Amino acid sequence: MLTFLLLVACETSKIPAESAHYTVTAAADPEEGTYSDTFEYYLSFDASSALIYIGEDAFARGTVSGCDVTYQSVVVGQDTDGGNVKWQLNGQASIESADGDPCVDGEDDWAGTEWFEIVASEDEAIPVGQTYDLLTNGSFVGFTE
Repeated sequence: MLTFLLLVACETSKIPAESAHYTVTAAADPEEGTYSDTFEYYLSFDASSALIYIGEDAFARGTVSGCDVTYQSVVVGQDTDGGNVKWQLNGQASIESADGDPCVDGEDDWAGTEWFEIVASEDEAIPVGQTYDLLTNGSFVGFTE
């Protein structure tokens, strides 16, 4: 067990160096529900392309134009009581630039929207084409080393 813990502790991060780290909260519009969760997003930039990591895993690919990033996840499968459901997340956000240019109003460094679309479903209560909208906001934490 100790050997395993040492190996895990020594494992190098999959997140590229100098990725921008944001703490982002995604919440349902109060009129649509009560969902809210907070994630650690890491954005790796290559010219106008972005790769978004959640934890150590690449989660979405996107493009950057000025202060704006748009992104899309892979299709994700999830088991429900009614059967398997597959969804895909799309998002867009304005993010505070590293040089301090004001891109986001207020105290936030990240402000945007995300929406999940159901692309396949065995669960009759969750039809294909159903979307779930989320508002996102967050703070810049720093750059990875």
